[in-house]
Amino acid sequence: MGKRAEQKEKQRQNLLDVSLDLFVRRGYHGTTVRDIAEKADISVGLVFHYFPTKQAILEELATLASVGTSLARDLLAAPFPPLHIFEQIVEMSFQYLEEPAASRLFLLVNQINTLESIPEQIKQLVSSQEAVRASIPLILKGQHLGEIKQGDPWSLTLAFWGAIQGIAEMRLWVPDAPVPDVQCIVDLLKVSR
Repeated sequence: MGKRAEQKEKQRQNLLDVSLDLFVRRGYHGTTVRDIAEKADISVGLVFHYFPTKQAILEELATLASVGTSLARDLLAAPFPPLHIFEQIVEMSFQYLEEPAASRLFLLVNQINTLESIPEQIKQLVSSQEAVRASIPLILKGQHLGEIKQGDPWSLTLAFWGAIQGIAEMRLWVPDAPVPDVQCIVDLLKVSR
């Protein structure tokens, strides 16, 4: 990659980082392109050189976040014991949280999924409903095998995914907090012996 192309990519990445920070702190609708330009220390016109609209920035961020949701869906369909799959999801999520922008992406995904005003095509990129729903049969299978505790599968699913989401969000506000041990989350599901 040439020096000019490298600089363009660096500026583009900077715009994504700045936008992510502003979207998380002010909300998507509370952030203007002028806000993004000011924080990135460039002109509004230059922002539009990289992204034709503010929505295009949000879509790019959602595409980046969708990698994690896709990996989780793939893991849920893997031919492994249920508890092993849940452990892998936690491990993958916690490794991801070591990335500086990861907690902000988790929070942005939550905002995208809950705001009615976000376009449906962007919501579809990061929808975690499929992964949450795919967890239920896996929990039932784990209960049948005796490796996952008995109880309402929906409640166990919500506790599992909610714990991961909560930890990701807390790391945004307490960035130096350590990521918990994977077993802390897996133990929410595991049969006590």
